[in-house]
Amino acid sequence: MKDLFRIWWISLLVKLVLSALIPLSADEAYYWVWAQRLQLSYFDHPPLVSWLFYLGHFLEPFMNAVRWPAVILGHGLLAVWFYILKDRIDFDKIKVWTYLVLFSPLLGFGSLIVTPDLPVMFFWSLALLLSLQAINNKFLSSYIWLGVALGLGFCSKYHIVLFIPCLLAYLTVEKRWKDVRWNGVLLTLVSGLIFCTPVLLWNYQNDFASFEFQIKHGLEKSSYDPEWTLSYILGQILIVFPLIFWAALRAKVPKDLRWLLYFGWGPLLFFLFTSFRALVEANWPIIAYPAVLALALFHPKVQKWTKVYVIFWGAIVAIVLATLFTPALRKLSDKVEEPYVFQELSSVAKEVSPLYASSYQMASSLWYFSKVPVFKLKGISRYDFFDTLPEAEPQGKVFYLVKRERNGLPKWISEQQWQMKEIRKISPDFVLLEFTRP
Repeated sequence: MKDLFRIWWISLLVKLVLSALIPLSADEAYYWVWAQRLQLSYFDHPPLVSWLFYLGHFLEPFMNAVRWPAVILGHGLLAVWFYILKDRIDFDKIKVWTYLVLFSPLLGFGSLIVTPDLPVMFFWSLALLLSLQAINNKFLSSYIWLGVALGLGFCSKYHIVLFIPCLLAYLTVEKRWKDVRWNGVLLTLVSGLIFCTPVLLWNYQNDFASFEFQIKHGLEKSSYDPEWTLSYILGQILIVFPLIFWAALRAKVPKDLRWLLYFGWGPLLFFLFTSFRALVEANWPIIAYPAVLALALFHPKVQKWTKVYVIFWGAIVAIVLATLFTPALRKLSDKVEEPYVFQELSSVAKEVSPLYASSYQMASSLWYFSKVPVFKLKGISRYDFFDTLPEAEPQGKVFYLVKRERNGLPKWISEQQWQMKEIRKISPDFVLLEFTRP
């Protein structure tokens, strides 16, 4: 027990230090911009990730500690799962599970990066704990809080909806409907609707644009590419780790823990199905990982294989950190170097105004690093949050644009007779342009 407590606090401290040192990625900066323009919800995702950045505003003088509220919430997943497992398996197994999570590429190192995955993972886990309490103890309060957890999960990421079919499958196949209190289910529905109201109201006010975008993004493709399914299967095996994946697949699970099968394999099977319709991003099934790692605990060789797992992913994390903090190594990966490039580029935002950028990633990063508002030029790239803002289209007679040289311009530039002049090349990739009109 004391070992688990110590591991929890030490790992949290390590996460807080690293998350403050590592500059925000472009997507994180995008969510940070949302926190500058708080809304009920957003076109790309529900709002909770922006609320977490808003809570961290007072920490911005301390490097990148604006991440801390989200990192702490994400780390809370370990505490929630401790309460899920503590009366069901021994502490040695829980300790193994903790190491599996901490060294997982997405649940461990990945939890330093603030995305909608952090809050949805916490509320998915909390909803699971409350569901088990509602079924086993039949407390009405558990049903109420279950609705709260699901509602806030819906405000985090739409993937929380997969919790419902996983729960229904468990109740049906394992014949647990007799343990359900129907007045409690009503309370869950009411509290759930109350706490997901921001997302529902925003979508109602905006013609359900966010729902439509996510459905098309995840399911609608005109043709099938077998590489989608193959890359999904191989990617998930690698992320979970081949030995641990095999352990979870072959584990003999006790009857009172069979819910792990539904909440582990359920989301993975769902996204396997969607891989026949569209490309599945590697992190989408992240909600399945805690349960899958728990399933692996029941394989006789899991402790031996966990050592291999920790060494492998520990080495990968060490390499990534060395790359992040060594300027000469950053150039090996455009994605690793990107935040540092944008950080240097952000000085332009203090030189000219109003400044626009050619992508939401660039606009968000320049805004975050300079603390001067920088907007994406309307229509210059795919539709996103910036296109919904009135500032996305210049209103004066002059504006400036920083863009990669290979990027084009929106049609309205020529239609409105803007005159373009190159101010300077900022680097081999970027150019600063001035636009004027009579």
